[in-house]
Amino acid sequence: MKPFAIWVVLTLTLFGAISGAYHVYLRTNPRKILVAVDSSFSMNTVWPQIHRQLDAISDQRYASFCLVTEKNKVHSWSPTLQMGEIVPYAPRDFSKLSNPSLYTELAEADEKYLITDKEGAQSGNIGDWNVIRLMP
Repeated sequence: MKPFAIWVVLTLTLFGAISGAYHVYLRTNPRKILVAVDSSFSMNTVWPQIHRQLDAISDQRYASFCLVTEKNKVHSWSPTLQMGEIVPYAPRDFSKLSNPSLYTELAEADEKYLITDKEGAQSGNIGDWNVIRLMP
């Protein structure tokens, strides 16, 4: 019984040390998640759903978030997503979302999400984005 107890103590200690080190690593090196919200006229019908989607994305642990629209940057890297006072206006133009010189965060992001409606998901070249389609 004594060898088993020694094995259990050593195994639990090793597991705890590795888990603790990995936790510290993830806290100091969070994944960078960029979220783009389509803020065009056609989003008016699905606009109330935006907050729910942002909350679902920001529930991820060990992550830092950047929020942009296809028109401008809302905030850079932050531990939470803060919507601010975005209102849908003007037609959509996703060309800024593929230009890292306009948004430097595009090159830094590990994951990219685009929240748009059905029409927005079908337009433009959205490449390696995870598209979240909102339905009215």
